[in-house]
Amino acid sequence: MTPIESAQFQSAASILQSWRRPLVLTHARPDGDALGSVLAMRSILRALGSAPLALLFDPVPSPYGFMVENDPPVIFGRDANEADLSGVDGVLMLDTCAYAQLTPLADWLRTGSTPIIAVDHHVTRDVPGDLHLIDTTAAAAALIVYDWAQALNWPLDSATLRALFVGIATDTGWFAFGNADARTLEVATALVRRGVEPHALYIRIYQSERAPKVRLLGAALETLEFHDNDRVATMQLTRAAFDRCAAQPSDTEGIVNEPLRIGLVDVAILFVESGDGLIRTSFRSKQHADVATIAAAFGGGGHVNAAGARITGTLSEVKRRVLEKILTT
Repeated sequence: MTPIESAQFQSAASILQSWRRPLVLTHARPDGDALGSVLAMRSILRALGSAPLALLFDPVPSPYGFMVENDPPVIFGRDANEADLSGVDGVLMLDTCAYAQLTPLADWLRTGSTPIIAVDHHVTRDVPGDLHLIDTTAAAAALIVYDWAQALNWPLDSATLRALFVGIATDTGWFAFGNADARTLEVATALVRRGVEPHALYIRIYQSERAPKVRLLGAALETLEFHDNDRVATMQLTRAAFDRCAAQPSDTEGIVNEPLRIGLVDVAILFVESGDGLIRTSFRSKQHADVATIAAAFGGGGHVNAAGARITGTLSEVKRRVLEKILTT
């Protein structure tokens, strides 16, 4: 049984289906779960008769490009701006409920009167939506979307099933993380029974990398350091490293996980210079450390074992502050 009651799904669906032009949003720098959830809900809303505007704040990362080849989402600042949102009559927020992850539209969301439905599985949140579908036990936001679709008997075509599987599989490390529980595996099995091909998707996402991303991984590993008797591992990427590797910001996806392959390491941290005075900091842990609490101390958030924050300062300053915090917690 899903922790979200059927009555909650029904109430949210009544509101959602009254919108003619819903805005479908997710967090900046979308990962597989964010993108999969957005694409799935866009498809569902279209099937229900509305005209959703699926909006991303950043281009689709290259590993997921195959999912949007024929029907790309709108990129804010490139394809649309705030003026283009005047006809929106509702906001469906997926895989986030935090203003810090919605910076380009945070003020618009704060000051506007457009109703908001938030679907999320993260612990940290500060957006006061009109209705929240929050399930922190769900391995992925796409899992909640699947449960919602099942509760309402919404139609799911092959592309939607694939998008949901990608969301669930990528947020569980292809079912290797601790959040890949029985419920998650049961839904994944149901999606496979309906035609999803996991191996083909794995090749498209994980074995079709651009050479610059592999070079960037090498650059990160060159900076690998160990702290606290090898319990904590750090890596960093400067703007110069991106230039040298001809890499893009989206190429950092998954790099933070690499030190967790080392037996003694329980926490891995990746510091990335973003070029705007902020250091994008990603945290991962195997099981013992609550990195969401660490990220929250710097204005970020996420899950117990996977979190992030955007921290003001130089790379060396931010690294010092974060290590000081994690080593004294």
